[in-house]
Amino acid sequence: MSRITAIFKAITLNWLRSRSGLFFSFLFPVMFLLVFGSIFGNTNSGGYTLYVQNKDACLGSPTCLSLIFIGALNSTKVVVVNSPILAPSVNVTTFIQSHSSFFGGNPRVLVIPSGFGANVSRGLPVNVTYISSPADQLGPVVGGVISDVANGINFQLAGARPVVGLSHESSSARALKNVDFYVPGLTAAFMMTNGVIGLTSIASEFRRSGVTKRLSATPLRKYEWIVGNVLSQAVLALLLALVMITLAKVAYQSNVTLDGYTIAALVFGAILFSGIGMTLAGLVKDPEAASGLGNAIAFPMMFLSGTYWPVDIMPSFLQSFARVLPLTYFSDGLRDSMILGNYSAALTNMLVVSALAVIFVLLGAKVTVWKEK
Repeated sequence: MSRITAIFKAITLNWLRSRSGLFFSFLFPVMFLLVFGSIFGNTNSGGYTLYVQNKDACLGSPTCLSLIFIGALNSTKVVVVNSPILAPSVNVTTFIQSHSSFFGGNPRVLVIPSGFGANVSRGLPVNVTYISSPADQLGPVVGGVISDVANGINFQLAGARPVVGLSHESSSARALKNVDFYVPGLTAAFMMTNGVIGLTSIASEFRRSGVTKRLSATPLRKYEWIVGNVLSQAVLALLLALVMITLAKVAYQSNVTLDGYTIAALVFGAILFSGIGMTLAGLVKDPEAASGLGNAIAFPMMFLSGTYWPVDIMPSFLQSFARVLPLTYFSDGLRDSMILGNYSAALTNMLVVSALAVIFVLLGAKVTVWKEK
């Protein structure tokens, strides 16, 4: 019995001393509970944003059917009509492109045509047009709400006759599948984990084992060590993207593309996350602590950046937090270039990623100890 007790104490103490063991045993499950609870515990509390362009001429009238229609959409609590209403003179295509180019948004727009109220009052068929991006996973949900509200108006005003109809248009010229949405996000997420978790662990282990110290005694310079690690991650990132795209095309006939613009984005993303990894490895000496810190940063970022589900379904405070995560800009930029062909939006995201890449690589070089004093 005493031997069993001794073994129990030794194993327990060893486990308690292991920072990575504590992380995966306690902190990791707690983190998952907090992340999933925050996202799904109060899903859709704020509603999904919808822009509306009202071309009906009855604005200002208390019996204006188009305004009644808009009010009915707001009353669902699922859809929130963005204020102010778009003016009839606004070019919707230009509006969508301009609002898609910042923070990786996918604006949804409902266009109410001229003469809407007059036609409905006379029982004449009229269609409202709903425009959304194929990359917007919540687009069909909002479209379903609009359809339900239109059917409600048909029932009340036209005896259930289909007077108000709904036309759905895509804001992208490409025909996309559900898998197309996930390929860029998953590629971005695993590139991030390779840099933030993998490189952090490797670099900190090299430091503990004395490899870094021995290398510093050679003619090798610190910047060469940093650049070598960054280039390694860039090559791994390109290989990962190639494997993901090939698999998606072969297994699911995906429409994602790999062009020069996307390759440049992948390189900048790899540099960014390897820079974060080098920074963490330089700040934390113990490999297990560095690994735990890398996990604590990487996993919330993976789940809060829109990789697995749209940012729009999260509470507003988490949406605001997602907009400052590097992975959000990287994954949105890859979607813009790989599946939407929206290079204007991709450029904005890539500029953010490249700026952060420079900052973190310089910071990583600053905190990396090369020559022991």
